[in-house]
Amino acid sequence: MDEQLDALDEHGKKAAADAADLMDAASAADPMDAAGAAEPEDAASASVPDGPADGPTGAPASAPSPARRFHAPKLTRRSLVGAGVAALAVGAGAAFGIARCTAGDASVPSEPKSPEPGAAAGPDSRRGGKLVMYTCCDDGLVNAFVPAFMQETGIVVDVRRMTASECRDSVAAEVAAGRPIADVVWGGDESWYAAGEADYEKYFSSENANVLDGCRNTSGYVTPATREVCVIAVNSARAEELSVEIEGYADLLDERLAGLVAVADAGTDAAAKSSAEAARAAGDLLSAFSTTVEDGSAQPGGDAFLAALEAQAGGNVRATSEDVLEDVLSGAAVTGLVYEQQAAAMTRLTGEVEVVLPRGGCLVAHGCTAIVRGATNLAQAQGWVDFVCGETAQKGAAAKVRLRSVRDGVGEKDDFVQLTVGKA
Repeated sequence: MDEQLDALDEHGKKAAADAADLMDAASAADPMDAAGAAEPEDAASASVPDGPADGPTGAPASAPSPARRFHAPKLTRRSLVGAGVAALAVGAGAAFGIARCTAGDASVPSEPKSPEPGAAAGPDSRRGGKLVMYTCCDDGLVNAFVPAFMQETGIVVDVRRMTASECRDSVAAEVAAGRPIADVVWGGDESWYAAGEADYEKYFSSENANVLDGCRNTSGYVTPATREVCVIAVNSARAEELSVEIEGYADLLDERLAGLVAVADAGTDAAAKSSAEAARAAGDLLSAFSTTVEDGSAQPGGDAFLAALEAQAGGNVRATSEDVLEDVLSGAAVTGLVYEQQAAAMTRLTGEVEVVLPRGGCLVAHGCTAIVRGATNLAQAQGWVDFVCGETAQKGAAAKVRLRSVRDGVGEKDDFVQLTVGKA
């Protein structure tokens, strides 16, 4: 176990060093003038340290809830798809689709890139300057996108890592005070950006027409950048010791797993919220949890299933999904609910964690980004949104992490389980 954690630490140090080298190269290749240069104390590596970061200066981070609960949020815009089987569904007759989103037509809103005055025109323009980013994305995803963005644009990125709820609440506080620190927020699905125009700038990326239908920015305020699949992470060795086979959400209620199911706080963590929605939808399909109402019809039992899952976790509700993975890796938990990309990264590094796409279907959420209202570095923020959805960035990231792209033409790896559209 210690050797595995040491390996993870070394991987993180290498990623941080690589990111710092790229930042130095970007600055050297396109030195900024005094007006556009970042102050020394503002420049930060694109790589982020392990664990949650403190809230930004001037915007207090949300304090952890004294009693975290596995919330039961309502389903928002999602793609519920099957892994070679029928999709999960909510309500009789409901049909859900978009395994890869679809190409659709290209008649969607977009705006051209707008480089800084004096910069060369065209998609390869280097804007320079700086960008402050609040993100709840994990280190692997940050290091797959941000260093490449700095290298391509010459923009120095100050990455400030926090939970999804801290990102949302910090931006709201800063905008309300008229002193926004962040320029962009990255991570979490559309529901985390529900404030819309109150907290975010309206901007349609020049790449909006080139992403898959269903993965496009339709409101102007939030742009999907990745697709995140909700999965079950399993410590195979521990599961074998207990003679437990985990193939779907219902298996998590096996009495042998009491106290050994790890979940994160769905009120603060993006992956936990999506996973709770997925589990709730799965529970709606389980007859054992349905009830009969006065007219004789069956009432779906998703809420009851979530309550049972919370009891099964036995208080093992962690602050973040990274903590969930650590529990699964160490054996403190046998299984946990996380995103596919996170679990696959742990599998690749350690070989100790199995990634299970739930039997019966899995939920696919969007990992989104948005520009903060009143952003100080607006042109740089627009450049980020254009970049993260672009073909170069998506292909580059897909070569580094287990990415399910929002773009048509960016293929998934051969070892990916293909997600098929299903109907209830």
